[in-house]
Amino acid sequence: MAKISIRKEIRFILNGRDVALSSVASDATLLDWLRLERSLRGTKEGCAEGDCGACTVLVGKLSAGGLVYESVNACIRFLGSLDATHVVTVEHLRGVSGQLHPVQQAMVDFHGSQCGFCTPGFVMSLYGLWMKSSNPSNADIEKALQGNLCRCTGYEAIIRAAHAISSYGKAAEDPLAAERKAITERLEALHDGARVEIGSAKARLVVPADVDDFAAVLDKEPGATIVAGSTDVGLWVTKHMRDISPAIFIGNLDGLSTISEENGIISIGAGVTYTDAFATLAKRIPALGPLFDRIGGEQVRNMGTIGGNIANGSPIGDTPPP
Repeated sequence: MAKISIRKEIRFILNGRDVALSSVASDATLLDWLRLERSLRGTKEGCAEGDCGACTVLVGKLSAGGLVYESVNACIRFLGSLDATHVVTVEHLRGVSGQLHPVQQAMVDFHGSQCGFCTPGFVMSLYGLWMKSSNPSNADIEKALQGNLCRCTGYEAIIRAAHAISSYGKAAEDPLAAERKAITERLEALHDGARVEIGSAKARLVVPADVDDFAAVLDKEPGATIVAGSTDVGLWVTKHMRDISPAIFIGNLDGLSTISEENGIISIGAGVTYTDAFATLAKRIPALGPLFDRIGGEQVRNMGTIGGNIANGSPIGDTPPP
């Protein structure tokens, strides 16, 4: 095994700016950091367990298909999982000429907000959907908003706004689309093949360089907490106040994020999310399609891994029965 270089900081892009953090606790959440350290308070804390969607942001990452943006719950997303990603918050939204973003304008015109607490989360979930489908069906909209709760407006106005977004602008002209090539190049530059290590002794955070490096780190730290999607581990921190140090973050490892089929056998990597696995499993095991559509919300499916859900052995786990 080739010698792995070690980097002492997490690097990612926040909206339009490069970020490098050399002091990061293993249990530091993206939500707390955005609100307390960057004063980006459009991202709200409602439930602190990935249920209500008030904390929704987009995280862009490089995959085999290029740059992909997904909605995630910032309340249970750890900073340690963000190396070489692009974090987009509601403050970054803007129209082509500086006016309100099409998603925001549609929500205003169709009265999709009342008290407003949940509105930024809805906007970000609809933004993620609009980037994938500029003319979504009712089913597409409902699926994208499964992880967003509103207590006062009602969903009909929000769904009407979702259908109207493209009448306010074209997704192809959106800043995230226009800047896609530049962001891709910046993220590629952040993939330097290094292991990230922050902290010392037990209070350590590690992001392995690859699967072999992960094995080497785990061999030295067999009691470490392995964090993939953090849809379980996040609640260990926010609800149970558990100490997860030292923590090893594996969501970035391409070698664990593949799903393949050969001779009728489906092989699922330990880092494959529900979203990544949906197409293959729903096609080959049709009953899993409707089940997966009911696991958490879109944000949870974008983060949570099948391997982690099974391995954690939770008595309320969604995947162990099937």
